[in-house]
Amino acid sequence: MSRSERSKVEVCVGFPGLQQESCLASLRELDPRIELSVLPVDPDGDWLSPSLSQAHEEPPPWARSVADERAAALARAEVLVGLHAPRDLMRHASRVRWVHCVASGVEGWADSGASSDRLVVTNSAGIGARSIAEFVMARLLQFWKRLPLIDAAQRERRWAPAYGRTFFGTTMGLIGLGAIGREVARRARAFGAEVLAIKRSWAPGMTSEFADELFGPGDLHEVLGRCDSVVVAAPLTPETEGMIDAAALSAMKPGTVLVNVARGGLIHSDALIETMRAGHLGAAILDVFDEEPLAQASPFWDLPHTWVSPHAAVAVDRYIEDLLELFRENLRRYLDGEDLRNVVDMAAHGFASGR
Repeated sequence: MSRSERSKVEVCVGFPGLQQESCLASLRELDPRIELSVLPVDPDGDWLSPSLSQAHEEPPPWARSVADERAAALARAEVLVGLHAPRDLMRHASRVRWVHCVASGVEGWADSGASSDRLVVTNSAGIGARSIAEFVMARLLQFWKRLPLIDAAQRERRWAPAYGRTFFGTTMGLIGLGAIGREVARRARAFGAEVLAIKRSWAPGMTSEFADELFGPGDLHEVLGRCDSVVVAAPLTPETEGMIDAAALSAMKPGTVLVNVARGGLIHSDALIETMRAGHLGAAILDVFDEEPLAQASPFWDLPHTWVSPHAAVAVDRYIEDLLELFRENLRRYLDGEDLRNVVDMAAHGFASGR
């Protein structure tokens, strides 16, 4: 029996942001075959802070009081939309056939034991890319225009000019040319920067409308050595983990600004700490870390010329609206037996499969 002939499809909404009644009503009205359930959380449960890179035990610490309700919802689910991945997913949700990840990175779902021969995984790549790119540009301008120094002088009522540098004519390196990388490239080139991009699927002769020059992963050190700023925007995979190591950091020009809005595991933390203490880089702008939330004892808080943000580069004013639009479209496609958008190659942990 085809999907379109089924009497109902059980959809489990595991992301609290989509559990508001207006979102649920929007999903219900899409098709009468849809049966909805939710994965509840504790009223005071902290479900935002835990890392997305690893699967969690079920029930998770933020939903211990509603374990039975969660178990029942997972057991019924054919479709699951969520942020954090339950460990042993196929045991808890043996009927699941499609998982939609609310984030772009799917490392946690890869860690969940999801059976790629039994289900398809899609992600939300692209819906937060514009706001993340704006964050990148804001941080770079903040540093290069020396805004913290200007603000400090105002607070102290000191007339102390602090002249910045010009963005125009700089060279930016993009590690990853997915949705975020492309949006950063658009904005950097509008400011007059040259963009060099590293793309996983690069082949000789390949070009991109988003970059002045395109390279493969083997050219990493060459690219790093030419850049004034480097933006890390690649998925975390076994191949990319720790790619910005001591050798890569040494390959960067003195004074380079390093920005990471992807995953903490892409950068070797100890090597970066040593590099910042040595003063080799101009600045490190870090929105993601190996372990989140960042421990109070972490040296990152006090590193010189280091800006720390709590995985907050994405704006939330439109996120739920855009997420709902993407999920609704994919749910319609699923019900009608069409190919889904944003299908992920789980073997590559986050790279699009081309579907």
